Amino acid sequence: MKTFTKLHSVSNNMFDIKQEKIKGGFRMKLKMLLMGLVSLFLVLALAACSGSSNEPTTSDSGGDTKTEDKGSEGTTAEQKPVEIRFTWWGDTKRNEVYNEIVDRFEAEYPHIKVKREFGGWGDYWDRLATQIAGGNAPDVVSMHQFYVSDYARRNALKSLNDYISEGTINLSDFPESAVNSGKIGDDVFMVAKGITMPGYAYNTALFDELGVEYPDLNWTWDEFQAKLIEVSEKLPDGKYAISDLSGGQLQPNLRYFLRQKGKDLFTEDGKLAFEKEDLVEWWTMWDELRKKGVIPDAATGVEYENAPLEQNMFVTGLTAITQIPANQIYLYQQQFSEGEIRMVRFPSRAGGENGEYIEGAYLSVTEKSKHPKEAALFINFFVTNEKSLEVFKVEQGSPASSKMSEFVKPLLDPAQARAVEFIQITVPYGRPAPYAPLGVNEVEQAYKDNATAIAFGQISIEEAAENFMKTAESVLNK
Repeated sequence: MKTFTKLHSVSNNMFDIKQEKIKGGFRMKLKMLLMGLVSLFLVLALAACSGSSNEPTTSDSGGDTKTEDKGSEGTTAEQKPVEIRFTWWGDTKRNEVYNEIVDRFEAEYPHIKVKREFGGWGDYWDRLATQIAGGNAPDVVSMHQFYVSDYARRNALKSLNDYISEGTINLSDFPESAVNSGKIGDDVFMVAKGITMPGYAYNTALFDELGVEYPDLNWTWDEFQAKLIEVSEKLPDGKYAISDLSGGQLQPNLRYFLRQKGKDLFTEDGKLAFEKEDLVEWWTMWDELRKKGVIPDAATGVEYENAPLEQNMFVTGLTAITQIPANQIYLYQQQFSEGEIRMVRFPSRAGGENGEYIEGAYLSVTEKSKHPKEAALFINFFVTNEKSLEVFKVEQGSPASSKMSEFVKPLLDPAQARAVEFIQITVPYGRPAPYAPLGVNEVEQAYKDNATAIAFGQISIEEAAENFMKTAESVLNK
């Protein structure tokens, strides 16, 4: 019995010890479980704190996970740095405007650096033609309706259709006419920065000083010549009513003159749309004005041919009237401390048709661009972003975007407002115009060369017109 009691006591002690061990193990496991739960809670809390929209997020593209820092336009901090080149034409003031726009783009897209190239109108096109031929053209180029067809048909420009359809370039609030103005066939090759209309500008202060009435908004070619002669007679020697507009560019001067006769520069199929006699009539008018001293002699004209705006004949007071696109009114106004720069339409032909057609300044991407996507982003920023339009305003015409045209209205100064008013008045007169054909640069050079030869007295008007027609027809019939 005593033995049994001892065994029972020992057994109970062992049981108690075993129970204590079990309880201790349970407490240990419970403690570890609680510690694990606390750790998990802390991890989840930290994750929640770091989930703010202002912090980097992750994206899974089927491979390595990449960290992205998305900006307002969707740029990413880890995108590789890219450099694109952008070129434009303009004067000192425009260069300041465009440089500011580029600065703002680079701030919006830190991974894209924009190398900038610019020059005067004539130099710009000469340089671009050389760059295209050499295969080293900038990524984004300023383009013009008169030249786009030539460049597009030489496969020098990239179709922007895909970038537009995917929304990289957003033209949803562009009027159809503005979008179509950048098309060749079914492809959009350029996007409008601004829409404008050309005309003749004068300074009211000078006309008041001379005691000459201002030109009429709707003057005829006869009234145009009479006004030039009247102004010329009241100017001192060495100053002229207007610069020689007989040569240089085929448009708008000669083109308006031809369209008022029911003709044009080119047909839809790329042939000349006028005859030798039309050119003789045009050059004869200017030659008579030259002989009367109303326009400068040939040497003076050549001297100022490529002068920047602030040094051209009108700004320096050598001429009283000049031909400009309306968007440049404010640029000229900045050069004068007295008077207002105002504009009138191109002279019309009595009983003739309207010569107007919508013009504008555009942006294109070159075919050989190594960074076309970034170039497309730049174009989109330029024409649709308030940060750009706040600076651009009406630099090269009213914005094509209806939303941006409303945005800039409160930002305009009086001269810019006059530009918009003139554009609004003259746009309703506009009619469609055929695009210039392949080879237009050569045709324009022949026009310029023969007009200059007439001015220097090296060739007769008849001979010059004959030379031009032969050259142009040869180029266009290739």
